[in-house]
Amino acid sequence: MKPLLVRTIVLAISFLIVAAAMDTVTLTGGFLGALGVAVLYGVVSGVIGTVLRFVSLPLVIITVGLFEFVINAGLLLLTDWLTDWLEVDGFLSALGASVILAVVSVIVALPIAVLFPGTST
Repeated sequence: MKPLLVRTIVLAISFLIVAAAMDTVTLTGGFLGALGVAVLYGVVSGVIGTVLRFVSLPLVIITVGLFEFVINAGLLLLTDWLTDWLEVDGFLSALGASVILAVVSVIVALPIAVLFPGTST
């Protein structure tokens, strides 16, 4: 339970940073809104993303993993559609946000993994 909570908080912080970095991504509700978006994005990614990644595995292999960003952009747009806390202006914005989200999540998770070794993110 603890690693899931840590991953959700890291994702919420990452969403806040993405919203601050991009004019085309709007996040309302402060940290609680970001936490809600992170939970919803985690559920969407866990359920629908798993199926999409399995179905598109040959395309992911051919593109050396770059198609993962397209999948994540679609999941981000779906999350945008499901909640009022997140607003993404179009597919290219979602694609850029998915790249930044991946990079920021790794950068935010590294110090946490070093400081708290039991909570792998």
